[in-house]
Amino acid sequence: MTITYESCEGMSKQLKNNIIVLILAILISLILKSMHVLLPFMFGPIIASVICVRLLKFKVEWPFWLSQIGLVLLGVQIGSTFTKNVIFDIKDDWFTIIMITVMLLILALIIAHFFKKIANVNTETAILSVIPGALSQMLIMAEENKKANIMVVSLTQTSRIIFVVILVPLISYFFRDSSHHGTNNGTSTQVLTEALTIPNIILLIMAITIIYLIMGKINFPTKQLLAPILVLICWNLITGITFTLDNYIIAAAQVIYMIRIGVQIAKLLDQMKGRIAVAIAFQNIMLILLTFIMVLVITSLSNHSVNELFLGAAPGGMSQIVLVAIETGADVALISSYHIFRIFFILFLIAPLLGTFLKYRENISNKSK
Repeated sequence: MTITYESCEGMSKQLKNNIIVLILAILISLILKSMHVLLPFMFGPIIASVICVRLLKFKVEWPFWLSQIGLVLLGVQIGSTFTKNVIFDIKDDWFTIIMITVMLLILALIIAHFFKKIANVNTETAILSVIPGALSQMLIMAEENKKANIMVVSLTQTSRIIFVVILVPLISYFFRDSSHHGTNNGTSTQVLTEALTIPNIILLIMAITIIYLIMGKINFPTKQLLAPILVLICWNLITGITFTLDNYIIAAAQVIYMIRIGVQIAKLLDQMKGRIAVAIAFQNIMLILLTFIMVLVITSLSNHSVNELFLGAAPGGMSQIVLVAIETGADVALISSYHIFRIFFILFLIAPLLGTFLKYRENISNKSK
């Protein structure tokens, strides 16, 4: 492959843009932190990305591998909270976890009916657009189904992050438990750099890499989070050496991951127009608000706080929700268990059932022609 002067110049300009975005993201995050704004290292990169893409008109292509490192580090932080005591406590919450997951999916299907009317799309497109927490799976099914509009499904699913990063932290902030300041329930008193030796850190990196590659080979979803979570759960159970990531590592992970999210949001804003934009806004706002109302009812049957149950049920990506959980002092392990269960529930039960239903509708449609 011949490398031309133009390509080198383009790569140089791209690197320059990425560096500017990174520096601006760090500066804005630190300013927000000094102002005691919620989730400074989450909103800082988003604001920086929007400024660079929308205002300065920079062409930003944030390196995928860099954002994946951020996700893996967040996965390590999540996994580190799954200690023996926490896992023992979570096993008593399975009924609540299943109930919230099922009720959330029922809510999504009800909202899909109204989304279909507002967006003027067919049933296949509406259902695949609304199901939360399974972006890749819904896109694959949209590609396989001839009647589904993959562009609408893709835009609706990806744009949900805009509403999640705005509404979920806002609601969570007002219902956070001010008496609870940690995410490890007191089981971890040391940070990674104090608790582990260099050989231990290398061993964890190797184990996470192997599990990550295996999950990649079988196209397993959310491997960036699930691989380190699985490794850290095994580590905690086998060694008993628990830890939490250093604050600066968590901050760095948020910045390099959320820049990619910010760039996606900046680019999505151009596509949020007309009837489909109204339908998407309605769908996501109603899904989040009705989830919150559902949680208020379920809280009376559970000993968990409104914030923890809401973050566990929130229809967003686990990575963004966990960042809110860390910031508000919620139980990261408990909240993660809700989202992990939802991933497996959708992957192994809902997706096959939905696929069968959509194929049935397609066959009926073909026979009626």
